Amino acid sequence: MCKGILISLIALFFLLICDQFWSNGRYTDVAIVMAKHISRSFGV
Repeated sequence: MCKGILISLIALFFLLICDQFWSNGRYTDVAIVMAKHISRSFGV
C-alpha cells in the first residue's frame, strides 16, 4: 500500500512539474480552485 501511495505521489509531482513547464501552471491553478469549490460544497 505504501509503495502505491509513493508511486502516485511521484506521478502527481511529475505532472505538476510538467504543467508548470508547459502551461505556466494554468491547469494546476484551475484544479486547485475546483478542489476548493468541491470541498466547500460538501461543507469541509
